[in-house]
Amino acid sequence: MLRRMIDWLSSLKELLSQYQQAVLVTVIAVDGSVPREIGATLVVSANNQTGTIGGGNLEHSAITHAREMLESASKPAADRGVIECQQISLGPNLGQCCGGRVELLYERVALDSSWLSALLQATDLTGLCLYRCLDDSTAFISAPAKASIDLLPLSTASIFTADGKRWFRMPLASDLPEVWIFGAGHVGLAVVKQLSLLPCRLTWLDHREDWLAASTELVITRVQSESMADEIDSAPDNSHFVVMTHSHAIDFEICHAVLRRGRFAWLGLIGSDTKRHTFNKRLMQRGIDENLIRQLRCPIGNLGLQSSHPNIIALNLASELAALWQRDVQLSGGL
Repeated sequence: MLRRMIDWLSSLKELLSQYQQAVLVTVIAVDGSVPREIGATLVVSANNQTGTIGGGNLEHSAITHAREMLESASKPAADRGVIECQQISLGPNLGQCCGGRVELLYERVALDSSWLSALLQATDLTGLCLYRCLDDSTAFISAPAKASIDLLPLSTASIFTADGKRWFRMPLASDLPEVWIFGAGHVGLAVVKQLSLLPCRLTWLDHREDWLAASTELVITRVQSESMADEIDSAPDNSHFVVMTHSHAIDFEICHAVLRRGRFAWLGLIGSDTKRHTFNKRLMQRGIDENLIRQLRCPIGNLGLQSSHPNIIALNLASELAALWQRDVQLSGGL
């Protein structure tokens, strides 16, 4: 899979180019019902902010506290450190009905902060994490080294104890799911637009080059091919395949190629129960294992909305894939 680099770095760099300092606010621990997950970040400068830790009173309170840190930094007798931790009970402290508890890490940073300088100079963040000591201002970029750290999944943002001190580790890159979409018709275009809003890497295939030229603002890979089934071997292992061309015959050949090769994470086919039963029968006649055939999803989507409108189909599909990816992340112990 392609790896997605941290999304707050560019925002932090941009704000620091306008202001001398900013505060990076990170959710480092949660308990119960809370607005955002561990690792969610918010970047706050004197007059601006980017990112979110969930909105509402929690975010308003965090922005206020972060700006107090920035104001105190300019005073000679500042008693605030570079790093602060704040534990918040959402109900009693903020009147939010979520009812859970959140621990936030505030870190005042500048462009010459040692760990940020190292991060901005790095050419490849794969396998690296940002480590912050919650008991002092120590922070550095490194690959996991200590045995106590190695026990944690690399993709996990989490608190751990080492040498009697609390540390927070945040991975600097995460895997992006690969999604291959076959078909550039009205539904295919709607699907591409909807999935482009999610953290994934999209490859869009069709035999019509002019149809693939739609929505040029989207950062996706476009493949014009007269035989889309032959492109399957080029897909990375564990890719997600969405089949929705203008032709049932082409749809079948693509599904057959995916199942014959194997090594896929998900295979979805637009259509009805009748289409699925017909494809299942033909796939068995082609010698595809019945257990593999059962992995073919048709119809696609998990919201149960009875509509053939392209945008609703796209929303259904995006919901199904997002739920699948979230489940996979939870099983792997990731963010």
